Amino acid sequence: MGKNLSSSDRRNEELIMGGRSAKDNFKRRFGDPARIKIEYAKDKMSPSEDEYRSEQISKAYAGVLKGVLGREPTQDEIAGKKDISNSIGRGK
Repeated sequence: MGKNLSSSDRRNEELIMGGRSAKDNFKRRFGDPARIKIEYAKDKMSPSEDEYRSEQISKAYAGVLKGVLGREPTQDEIAGKKDISNSIGRGK
C-alpha cells in the first residue's frame, strides 16, 4: 500500500487511516511482532464436532453483525446476500 502513490494520494490514504499507514495501524493494534497466533487442528474432527464448531462460528458471526448493525441481522445479511455497508450503525 502506498508504494506508487503521489504525495497527495498518500496524504489522503493517511487521513482515511487516521493519520497512520496500514502497517502502523496493524502494529498498534496487534503489537510488533504481532500477537496473533494461528493454530490448525492436528487431527481430523468428528462430524459431530465439526457441526458443533460450525454452529458456534455461525452464532459468533451473527453476534458480530448484531453489534455492527445495532439490531438483529436478517438471514440474508447473515448469508451475505444483502449488502450491509449502508446499514452499519443505523439500527440503533
